[in-house]
Amino acid sequence: MSATGSYNQAQKPIGSIAPTVLVVEDQVVLRLFVSEMIEQAGYTVLLAEDADEALSVMERNPEIRLVFSDFEMPSLMSGLDLGHHLSRLRPDIGFVLTSGLKMREQLPLPPNSLFLPKPFLESDVCEALRKLVH
Repeated sequence: MSATGSYNQAQKPIGSIAPTVLVVEDQVVLRLFVSEMIEQAGYTVLLAEDADEALSVMERNPEIRLVFSDFEMPSLMSGLDLGHHLSRLRPDIGFVLTSGLKMREQLPLPPNSLFLPKPFLESDVCEALRKLVH
């Protein structure tokens, strides 16, 4: 994708198992773009288009270590709601919340999470995920 992709791949320790990231995004093009970006950085990626599907994917895939989610989704649960719900179910999971909306107030993020405003760079995404992997 870009020169930063090869740089980020180089940051992954040799012989390590790639952490699994669940990308939750309702816009197909953006979901595929972000998932490709994250895969090129050396992670394993699973996809969901909304919070309901994300919960189902989480149930079937206990190896998920990080969730990268859009704030607005066409489900009853927003990305922020999803993050809080997951922090109660799986406090070990890292969570990246992203949005193109200008947030009027400070978001009450769940533990072990970061907010990443859109538009973001590949390096921003990779740095956020790297900070949350433990």
